[in-house]
Amino acid sequence: MILRAALAAALVAATPVGAGPLDGKRYMIELTSSQYGSGYGEYLVPPLAAALAKAGLRTARQPPVDIIVNVVTGADVGRWVGTGASRQWLYTVTVTVGISPEAYVIPPDGTPAFGVRAKLVTPNPDREDELDCLIRLAARTAVANWRPTGMFGTDGSACRRR
Repeated sequence: MILRAALAAALVAATPVGAGPLDGKRYMIELTSSQYGSGYGEYLVPPLAAALAKAGLRTARQPPVDIIVNVVTGADVGRWVGTGASRQWLYTVTVTVGISPEAYVIPPDGTPAFGVRAKLVTPNPDREDELDCLIRLAARTAVANWRPTGMFGTDGSACRRR
């Protein structure tokens, strides 16, 4: 009985505060052929990899891995918002970071087993700083709220340039 209590106390002490189910998992980032071929991956991968490293995940150069991480971006064609002098053309930009088991086949549209979609309304859908921020936000939120399946949304307004 005392041995069990000591073992349980040692396990609790060895577990970092806030440790999650993905801590220490090995991952690979999967890009679509168009993301890779167009060079867009050069903008997507650095903030994604940085956020995952900060979250305690370990990168892998080849299988086997525990999870596959993907990122899908999107923007609408924009719309007029406001009236009079405050009227401006705004776009809605989205970034979805997905976390899927290695065995899950990510479909062509990029839908992951689990993901977080960060959404931002901005006057310029091509700002790299806003994109980086949205990717990091979606990745952190996905790791912190990971479930085997599902899709969460998060407000990316903190990423808008000031």
